[in-house]
Amino acid sequence: MTAKARTKPAPEPSGLSPEKIRKAALRLIDQDGLAAFSTRKLGRILDCEAMAIYWYFASKEELLDAVVDELMQGVAAAVSRRAPTELARNWIDALRDVAHAYRRIAHEHPRAFPLLATRRFSSEGTYAFLEQLFELARRQHIDDRVAARFYRVVSSYCNGFALNELATTQEPHTAALRRKFPRVAAVSAWLEPRYLDEMFSFGLELQLDALARTTEARAS
Repeated sequence: MTAKARTKPAPEPSGLSPEKIRKAALRLIDQDGLAAFSTRKLGRILDCEAMAIYWYFASKEELLDAVVDELMQGVAAAVSRRAPTELARNWIDALRDVAHAYRRIAHEHPRAFPLLATRRFSSEGTYAFLEQLFELARRQHIDDRVAARFYRVVSSYCNGFALNELATTQEPHTAALRRKFPRVAAVSAWLEPRYLDEMFSFGLELQLDALARTTEARAS
């Protein structure tokens, strides 16, 4: 009997599950940030060896994809909670809901949000969400090229806006610069956090209005 034939698969670690691991991974990233995240630290939180995590996820990259799925659950819910017939009539409303839900992730999970902005959706969960979103577009007779164009434009806008919100500034340094450049200071007063919700909606509605005009022109 060969050594290979004698080898038995390691038993499944007790007390673990993919859901438990990805939730714990998200909590750890929320706490320490992406740069400090490791499966060794995650193993300590889960009270297991780091290698036990790889029983469920083949690599750290696959685990991070699972964290993306966890983050995207609220965005997917923004689509699925609407009645299918209602969504079929108005894909623009669906995109609006998705955009606002996506931005909320940056507020609720600021340290984990860069995962969404810097990784391509490549898991079964995110593909299922996109399948549902694009199926709604098809039901409304929006052709695939238009759906792709506006999905990319809206998603890029949401990523850029949210990352900009998360960027930190050195307040004493910028305060001195504003005194030196009064016109910048005057405009910057309207860039303060209390105006960001209104500004986000303003930019989003410009894009959705363009989508409405495009779809109406194709329908006529």
